[in-house]
This record gives sequence, structure tokens and C-alpha cells, in this order.
Amino acid sequence: PMDPAYIWVMIALVVLTSIGIGIYSPLMWSMYADVADYHTEHFGTSATGLIFSSGTMSQKFGTAISGSLIALFLGWAGANMITDKMGNTMIDPASVTDSVLTMVWSLFSIFPAVIAFLLMILAWKFPIKK
Repeated sequence: PMDPAYIWVMIALVVLTSIGIGIYSPLMWSMYADVADYHTEHFGTSATGLIFSSGTMSQKFGTAISGSLIALFLGWAGANMITDKMGNTMIDPASVTDSVLTMVWSLFSIFPAVIAFLLMILAWKFPIKK
């Protein structure tokens, strides 16, 4: 709801989201290190640089793909993009409808929750135990 009385709900959600993001980052980097250690132990050669650079490259691909998907989903919802005088791309205020607002809400709530749930399942299945 777009009511100023809900500011504390928004702050609480941002804090909880930030805690989740704070847990994700070190977990991801420690998993890269686990994979590098496993490779060294299993194959007798070090591939640490390759593993970490591949992880970084996959993050860049994910960022590019997610940005494209956001534009695609907003377009499906009926949003039109415009470029201002500074060269920034934004949604044309004239194209903001209920379907666009619902899509923005979904992009910030439902989609990340589904992705986080899927990542939680994958992390649970992560095979390295030592």
C-alpha cells in the first residue's frame, strides 16, 4: 500500500532483505573457495584463478540477463521507456498503469523470493562437505 503509515513496514522489509543479501555474498565466495580446494585435492593441480574468474564472469552474465529480463517484463506489462536529457532511460510516466505497477511490485517481491527459494534448494544440495 502506498500510505505513509507503512514506512516502518518498508524499513523492516529492507532490513530483512539486507540481512539476506549480507548472508549471500560470503556464502557464494566461500563456495568458490570450496570448489577450488576440491579441485586441487582431487586433481592435484590448482585452478583457483580459473574458478574465481569463472564465478565473477557468471555474476556479470547474470546481471546483464536480469537487467534485460526486467526491461522485457516491464514491456510486457505495457511500460514505455523514454530517455531524458541526461541520457538516463526510465519508464514514461504516461504509460504507468495498474499492470505496470503490479509488474514492478512483482519484480521487487515475488520474483526475487522464488529465485531465493530455488537458490536455497541448490545450496542445500551443494555436495562438498569438508
